[in-house]
Amino acid sequence: MSIAEPLPTTTRDVSAVPTLSDQPLPDWAGPSLGDRGIGACLLRLDEAIAAAVVLGVPIGDVRAAAGEISGRLGFPAETYVLALVGGTGVGKSSLLNGLAGSPVSDASARRPTTAHPLAWVPRSSRPDLGGLLGWLGIPDHEVRDHGEDALGDVAILDLPDLDSIEEGHRERVEAILPRVDAVVWVTDPEKYHDAILHDDFLATWLPRLERQVVVLNKIDRLSADDATRVRRDLERDLATMARGGARGFRVPVLLTSARGSDAGGIEPVREWLAGAVEAKRVVRARVVTSIAAAVTALASAAGVDSTARAKPFLDGASRRATIDRVTDEVLRVVDVPAAERQAVAATRARARARGAGPLSGITSRIYRWSGRQARVADPGAFLARWRDRGSLAPALDVLRGAVEAPLREAPPAVRAALATSMEPRSVGTNLARAVDRAIAARGTDVPTSRLWTVFGLLQTLATLALIFAGVWVVLWVLIKFPVDSVSVPILGLLPIPFIILVAALLAGYLIARMLGAHAGWLGRRWARVLAQEVRERVGREVEMSAMAGLDRIEGARRGLWNAARGAGEDCVPPRR
Repeated sequence: MSIAEPLPTTTRDVSAVPTLSDQPLPDWAGPSLGDRGIGACLLRLDEAIAAAVVLGVPIGDVRAAAGEISGRLGFPAETYVLALVGGTGVGKSSLLNGLAGSPVSDASARRPTTAHPLAWVPRSSRPDLGGLLGWLGIPDHEVRDHGEDALGDVAILDLPDLDSIEEGHRERVEAILPRVDAVVWVTDPEKYHDAILHDDFLATWLPRLERQVVVLNKIDRLSADDATRVRRDLERDLATMARGGARGFRVPVLLTSARGSDAGGIEPVREWLAGAVEAKRVVRARVVTSIAAAVTALASAAGVDSTARAKPFLDGASRRATIDRVTDEVLRVVDVPAAERQAVAATRARARARGAGPLSGITSRIYRWSGRQARVADPGAFLARWRDRGSLAPALDVLRGAVEAPLREAPPAVRAALATSMEPRSVGTNLARAVDRAIAARGTDVPTSRLWTVFGLLQTLATLALIFAGVWVVLWVLIKFPVDSVSVPILGLLPIPFIILVAALLAGYLIARMLGAHAGWLGRRWARVLAQEVRERVGREVEMSAMAGLDRIEGARRGLWNAARGAGEDCVPPRR
């Protein structure tokens, strides 16, 4: 519900405003921001109040003023909308024709009752009234345009008869009554005591409507004394009903005699309508001024200057630094360096199982059975126990401390909302969940490589060469059979079996070193990817969860700035 919608005058709580007939609010009731005038001005106030609520700025006085403003405005567009309400045959159509100065509504026997509403609207205002006319179900052939030379910027609605047997007609009438600028209750000497008019409508609506008048039509059928007597009788009944309402005001009674398109006898209605139109113009001028002042007051309380863009409480660099510090604290608890060592050890253990040659199975089993692999080469289990190594309290303290400096500079009215904007109630749980998701995504798959199979084949060849050279050396030592020798600098002549033995040992060592280096590189890369995954997930969680409250405040400040700036453009008194 927007406070830009016109409200009954007895309503003060704009947070939940029903229509007086308990009908859903029609779409036409609220103006659009495209309208330059009171509609846009009211929406600026609506925006300012919504933003002030988020910022924690007190809005009690402004909310009450908004309800009062809406109750005083009537129809929000520039056009003055008047509704003619009455029973069958009381002369509503004749009164409309008299005000128009030409035949607008068929008041002959061909149209003895008003079964469908009819509208007489200014030609220039018809687009603004399209929503209202459509909601009332007034077809185009029942809409009459005038060039504003008859009654100026005035639209008159000839509503269905009160005593219509169609229930939908009555519902439409009741829903429209609190939404127009004024209601003219039309009756005549025969029906001024009618039970439907008195009991079902006047008794209910007189205390609730501020802009209304009762027209006693067809007084040409009465003598002057009888007309005066009927008028006093009607005034007495109306006063009794009005005193039962919230305000207890007097409803004027006008005597008219409208026949067809003849304007004679309706001068009191013309005078009353002219005064009402002028009164609305004055009220609108005061309203837009008060709205602009109310929006400015809310902006000032929130420290928002409509003439300059407000500096954010946490600028981009500070925001990024806060997120980085929070992430660093989380990574410190996860202990990424230790996880990297675990990953390197686990990767090398897997590499040895595939690339260490014929003895790989034996060495792998010894490494696993000794329990050393579980202690230093199981990154999945190590990461799963990250909560045992510390808490996220330091990371949450970083979040709380991010707004300490802005709090000292913030306006008093906004400090409470700003202080709680970074209160990490559920942020700790969300951060822990983000870490768990990162570990689940990256922390259980120890890297592997097809290249290790090649290393294993090479290591097997080196082992076979070592065995062959060892047997050859043993036989050469025992039997002393002749073998060729190779001259080696410094060492001199060395037998070929010995050289092959040394070469096989050196090759096996180099292959093992290459396998370990490659496995270590894969393990460290895996750890870096895991750390980046944790960093990204934690950073997103801080943005989405921890910074959400601060983002709402910044959004509200921007909204209040836009409302204050727009109020300066839209909230201008109407032209005379």
